Amino acid sequence: MQRHIYLEDTYSFTATTQVIDAGHSDLGHWITLADNVFHPQGGGQPSDAGTVDGTPTRPFKAPDTSEHIVRLTCENPLGVGATVTSAVDAQARRRHAALHTCGHVVDGFVRNLGFKHRVSNHFPGQARIEFDAGADKPDLEHLAATVEEQTRQAIEASRKVYATERDGLRIIGIDGLHEDPCGGTHVDSLSRLTGFAVRSVKVKGGVLKVGYVVEHA
Repeated sequence: MQRHIYLEDTYSFTATTQVIDAGHSDLGHWITLADNVFHPQGGGQPSDAGTVDGTPTRPFKAPDTSEHIVRLTCENPLGVGATVTSAVDAQARRRHAALHTCGHVVDGFVRNLGFKHRVSNHFPGQARIEFDAGADKPDLEHLAATVEEQTRQAIEASRKVYATERDGLRIIGIDGLHEDPCGGTHVDSLSRLTGFAVRSVKVKGGVLKVGYVVEHA
């Protein structure tokens, strides 16, 4: 069984561990590590980037199993049992965690206004949450001002972010706000967020799109 360190600690960036599986696919050579620090792309969050023994690598989910297995690309084949050191790009990890966590906050406040969540995008430069717009076009200026103010207040209050498990699902919660199933990386406190702003609010084709920017302090 693979241990996913990124689910336990966003700020754990390296691991020295053993190769427990290896192979080759259309992506080239790949390995599976016993202790995995890499978040693969999913849930609207981009994948981590980093290295294995100093060589660039990218994570991807194993397509041939129902289990949550993360594989890493590697330039040269490595044998099962080899000991390697993997490391994620810490700056990118922190930025992705800030964007994803802030997305949860924005999502919660927009849902509180009566809108139903559709999909999330937490990629840098294009982060947004989409909702069903409803039958009547909302007051976009008022919505943007309300969500921005409430999110800023939550950040200033340094609300804690926590992970728990319920019915086999990983749940991410923010003190005093809400909880949601999620497999992404997150900051441990909203105090780590800086530079937040609602960058756009628009309705198109019955979809309300709320875009935002934020960085890791």
